[in-house]
Amino acid sequence: MKILPWTVASVILVLCVWIVSAQSPNDPQRSRPRNPTESNPNTVLPEPGQDDIETLKIDTNLVTVPVIASSRTGKYITDLRKEEFKLTENGLPQEIAFLATVNAPFYVVLMLDTSDSTRDKLLQIQRAAIAFLNQLGPRDRVKIVSFDTEVRDWNTFTSDKAILRGAIEKTVTGTGTRVYDAMQTALDALRPIQQRKAIVLFTDGVDWHSDNSTFESTMRDLDESGVIVYPIRFDTRAFTEQLARKQAEDQSGGNLPTSSIIRQPPAGTTPRTFPSDEPFPVPDQKRSSLPIPPPSVIFGRGRNPSPQGSPTDPFPDSGPRPSNRTIPDPGPTNDRRKNDTISGMMDNLYLMADSYLSQVADRSGGQVYRADNVGALPQAFAAIADELRTQYLLGYYPTNRDHDGGYRKIQVKTLRRDVAIRARPGYRARSGG
Repeated sequence: MKILPWTVASVILVLCVWIVSAQSPNDPQRSRPRNPTESNPNTVLPEPGQDDIETLKIDTNLVTVPVIASSRTGKYITDLRKEEFKLTENGLPQEIAFLATVNAPFYVVLMLDTSDSTRDKLLQIQRAAIAFLNQLGPRDRVKIVSFDTEVRDWNTFTSDKAILRGAIEKTVTGTGTRVYDAMQTALDALRPIQQRKAIVLFTDGVDWHSDNSTFESTMRDLDESGVIVYPIRFDTRAFTEQLARKQAEDQSGGNLPTSSIIRQPPAGTTPRTFPSDEPFPVPDQKRSSLPIPPPSVIFGRGRNPSPQGSPTDPFPDSGPRPSNRTIPDPGPTNDRRKNDTISGMMDNLYLMADSYLSQVADRSGGQVYRADNVGALPQAFAAIADELRTQYLLGYYPTNRDHDGGYRKIQVKTLRRDVAIRARPGYRARSGG
């Protein structure tokens, strides 16, 4: 068939017009907003096809608030809608930008204390941790972190149960404990994630060897993170005191040890720091100036909220919060030992450990669970898994956009009657520009 020259010219003209139109600056494809991950490649956004989290603008001012809703009888409420929530910051109403429902996937850091006191119990701890994994959803992603004198980050976030079981089974016991350094590792891993996220922390709360982080520094990072923390506290007081006495007596020839003798480490090991005259048992170069709260503050017995900034408030710019949780006394000691150096230091040490676990739970909106023996551990893990499956996540952009580093109080309420809300009490704004 013969093709006329004017026909060829017409085809070429149409193609040229089409190409120019495709490159036009008015083209919707060319003018679409830049993918938010281009400015922050580590940001974890909702998975394709997931409609549990509404489209949101990712920027550094986003504040996320984990929320638990329950009835008067304690039953979790899982069908609340965004318009049923009301949120204020320092008393001012805020617009809720998005709501992650209870069906949205979770990112969880499971932290296992593998110090000396777990040596004879590690197998049971591993089994309970694996049982916890099996209660999570198929889209939930988990990272395993174990810690003693070393902090071991075993895997990237994954929903592959075989990888997670393998990581748990690789954990081994060591000496000492780096609770604060391990907590910082978990917070750093969760920082870029804009979905539901949590830390499950199995420990006695006692820190011996942290090199880079402190009680205070991890608490400040927690206030900025939007992570909910569930500590599972196990009791190691008797074991630790027995170990300290044996070490001290070996070095002192059976005489009543002094604090200087107690602090001397065995040959070839890292020095341990026991609290006596210092307020916090952290390495010398990292000591905090904060006082140890008295028992009335830590245990919540007969406590009336003290004025903000009082000497007994370890975080004066955040405001006091009453606790609805019971943390046990360090336990009685016999008359012969109750006033000696080791018992006094142990009282101080475990008082601060209980304070730390109480604070990370209260300030994040979580709860402390007790497992004084490993037999109670499966029940504690099951209760946490149950709550994780019922947690909402609210996100909002504060009307106060100042980066002043100040602590801002949050209050979350619901319009639905007879529903109680638990959420973190506030957050710390970023510092700088």
